[in-house]
Amino acid sequence: MKHREPKAATSAVAFKAVSDRKAVPDRKMNASRRTPYLQGQIDGLCGLYAIVNAFQLMFPGTFTDEDAWELMVNLCDAISPKFPAVIWKGAGVEDMVALFKAASQYALEAKHLKGTIEVTRPFANRRIDRVQDFWGELGAWLEDGVRRGEKRLALIGIGYPDNHWTIVTHIGARSVTFFDSWELKRLALRQFTVSNDVAKSNGGMHKLDTRQSFLIARKAAPSLRR
Repeated sequence: MKHREPKAATSAVAFKAVSDRKAVPDRKMNASRRTPYLQGQIDGLCGLYAIVNAFQLMFPGTFTDEDAWELMVNLCDAISPKFPAVIWKGAGVEDMVALFKAASQYALEAKHLKGTIEVTRPFANRRIDRVQDFWGELGAWLEDGVRRGEKRLALIGIGYPDNHWTIVTHIGARSVTFFDSWELKRLALRQFTVSNDVAKSNGGMHKLDTRQSFLIARKAAPSLRR
């Protein structure tokens, strides 16, 4: 996301509100939520929200609003040196690596979730020239998870004009489905390109940063593995 740069003092107050557990009273214990947590309209925290929303889908029935709050606090702590600037600049790739490390640790320690996550980056060092190849490979990986009975999601980075991290839940023949902090639900596959020039010269096109993709799979908790 692109944002106007606010005063640091204002952002510092915002970070304190996120870090201080007492800042949000009366947290509900809701483990049946089926809608994504939404970020503010003028912040760049989509990366953090994407991870929290991924947990909601990965651990249905056990991941509560209380857990979402605790996970968000852990994520903020993981990249605390980047505050307050991350609030309006957003999280970069290396920030996301640190955030996923913290999220994985949270899943290990939260025994009631009854599972952990495995995060991989198979596209990180690969050049993909055709967006169809990316969607095809990612879609096959997601479908393989369905066949195996394994929950799988992908967190992807959309570049120009959005600059946004989001969660992909399904890739069909013509469209991709999201679980998103901007309430983005579905876009046609033909609306994406791997070319920044094409995205800038064609209205309605989105630049896909394929190397900024994190594949997330739910795994059994260590004590439950055989």
